[in-house]
Amino acid sequence: MEAKTTSPRQTQKIAQELGKTLKSGEVIALYGDLGVGKTVFVQGLAHGLGIKRRILSPTFVFMRSYPLILKGKPLTFYHLDLYRGQSMQDFKALGLDEIFEENSIVVLEWANKIKNILPKKRIDVFLKIIDEKTRAIEIKKY
Repeated sequence: MEAKTTSPRQTQKIAQELGKTLKSGEVIALYGDLGVGKTVFVQGLAHGLGIKRRILSPTFVFMRSYPLILKGKPLTFYHLDLYRGQSMQDFKALGLDEIFEENSIVVLEWANKIKNILPKKRIDVFLKIIDEKTRAIEIKKY
């Protein structure tokens, strides 16, 4: 799927629709430059999953988690921002193996930093700046 948006609200709406389709065990890998709207996209995903809490960027803490109930099943929504990670050691310390499991939904900003250890079954979301207000969004499911 490909789309163009001209506001953060439109970006959130596309992500919200994707969020409504997510199942337990899903991994969503986000790619794009600084300021493209990755966190805005995550906010829409969370809203689509029914998460009411405010979604903040975990840039300085690497990871935030939010409990949710999806189809009667308790899950954890993990939001990771890998921007500040410097080495694979930093990322392994996050316990990625433990959160890439059936009772979670994981969203990774700056997923390119761990592309070699990403699960093969995932959703890749590419966000690109077209101009000051316009963003291109491409969603690929593997």
